[in-house]
Amino acid sequence: MSISIKIILPFLISFGLSVQAFAKTKESIELNGFKNAVENTQYVAKVKITKIETFNEDNGLDKHVYFAKVLATFKGKELEQINYHMFVERGEDAVFNSTPVYVALCVDSEGTYCWPGTGSQFAATPVLKAWLIKNNLNDMDSTESWCN
Repeated sequence: MSISIKIILPFLISFGLSVQAFAKTKESIELNGFKNAVENTQYVAKVKITKIETFNEDNGLDKHVYFAKVLATFKGKELEQINYHMFVERGEDAVFNSTPVYVALCVDSEGTYCWPGTGSQFAATPVLKAWLIKNNLNDMDSTESWCN
C-alpha cells in the first residue's frame, strides 16, 4: 500500500463516521423537538398547505391564515381541511410550500386553530413517520403548555 493511501484511508474512514454521527444527532434533535411539540399542543397532523391569506391587525402585527388539506390526523379532532393562524411582525413574508409537513397546533375555546410559535412545524421525514407509526398520540401524556 502506498504511503498516500495509508494517510488518506484513515481520514476517509474518520470522515465517514463523522458524517454518520452528525446525521444521527440531527435526527435525534429533530425527533426530540417533535416530541416536545406533541406534548405541548392539542392537535398534530400531516398537512398540505393550499393557500395563505394575510391580514393587517390593529396592533401592528400581521395575521397569516394558512389553509390546508389534512392528510393524516395524529392528535385531536379528525378533519379533512383546516385553517390556522399565526401572528407575525408587520411585513413578514408568509412562507408557502405545498410539500406536506407535520404541524402541532393549539386550539382555543372557540375551536380556532393557531400556530404556537417556532418549533411547531416539521418536515415529513422518515424518522418522524416511524415514530408516529409506533405511538398513539391521543394516549400520550400532554401538558399543552404552549397553548395556555
